[in-house]
This record gives sequence, structure tokens and C-alpha cells, in this order.
Amino acid sequence: MFYQQVLAQQPKDKNKIYSLHEPDVYVIAKGKDHKQYEYGNKVSIVSTKDNNIIVGVVSHDKNIHDSKTLDAAITHANSNRTKPIQQAVCDRGYVGVKEV
Repeated sequence: MFYQQVLAQQPKDKNKIYSLHEPDVYVIAKGKDHKQYEYGNKVSIVSTKDNNIIVGVVSHDKNIHDSKTLDAAITHANSNRTKPIQQAVCDRGYVGVKEV
């Protein structure tokens, strides 16, 4: 049973259940002093530069590094546009990505 699995899990176990109502939630290490961890799902959002209109959203099923999510996010955003994206402005989580 689901609840027995939750009750039996130990702190060092892998693939723990973090939410009873949303089993696909996972821990996201933030590494910040005020917030060490978050629980949820990673989502990439692409918006236009001038009007901040959302043109692409991708939900990721695993906690992968931000730099590995950019290609999927831009591909999805380009499927909603007539002119492909030429340049992206990202936060520091995307460090190391020079070109997609």
C-alpha cells in the first residue's frame, strides 16, 4: 500500500515520496542560506523580451540541471512562434550554455 511505503521510508532512502497528493514531487536542492531545499517539479518558462508574453512552458519529470533544460524550452517556444528565437537571456542556473 502507498501509505505503508511512506511510513517505512528512511532518511537515506532513494526515491522517497515527498507528497501524498502528488507522487511525482521531488526535492530540489537550492543551496541558498535562506532556502536549502524546495519540493515540487522543475518547470521552464519562455517569455518574450518586450511584452513578457509566455510562449513556451515545459515541465520536467526529473531534477536535471538548468543548462540541460534550455533546448527543450526553446524548441517548445519555437513551435508556438512564426519567427524562431535568436537569443535567450537566462539566469545563472544556465551557466555553461553558449549555444543551443
